[in-house]
Formats: sequence, C-alpha cells, structure tokens
Amino acid sequence: MDRDYEVDTDVLRAMAAGARRAADGFGTTRIVNPTAVGHPGVRATVDQFSTAWTKGLSDRLDDVDDFARRLATTARIFDEGQDAAKAELDAQIWSS
Repeated sequence: MDRDYEVDTDVLRAMAAGARRAADGFGTTRIVNPTAVGHPGVRATVDQFSTAWTKGLSDRLDDVDDFARRLATTARIFDEGQDAAKAELDAQIWSS
C-alpha cells in the first residue's frame, strides 16, 4: 500500500479515548446561580446567562462525544476493510 494512504487506526482510537477522557473529566455543565444579586433585572440576566451557558456547554460536550464516536467508527471501518482485503488476497493465493 502506498504510504500516502495509510491510516493508523491505533492513533484514531487513542484520539477518541483522549476526547472522551477530556469530556468525562470536565465535570458539571451547570453554573451555581448566586442567591442574592440584588435587582430583579440582574437576577433575570444571571438566570438567562446560566441557562444559555449550561445549554451551550452541554452541546459542546455532546459534540466531543460525537467526534470521539466517529473517530472510533473510522478506525473500526479501516480495520475491517484491511482484514477483508487480507482475507481476499489469502483466498486468491491459496486457490491458485
């Protein structure tokens, strides 16, 4: 195989595992709202920010999980293709 087209599936799996570890180690996506912030307008703004922060961060962590899943799937597909190609080549060699 031409080296330009090689895929190191171990590296893909390591990247997937690293992404999952980073997401798992992040902790909570929620912000603890202060209980006494004064004016009702400030409280409403703090609540709105907290809600938006939680949603945005949760979405990004979901993106990391999706990225990790896709990396692992790509590694699996390349390995399966490589295994199938080897089996086909072996069958052609031994049937001759």
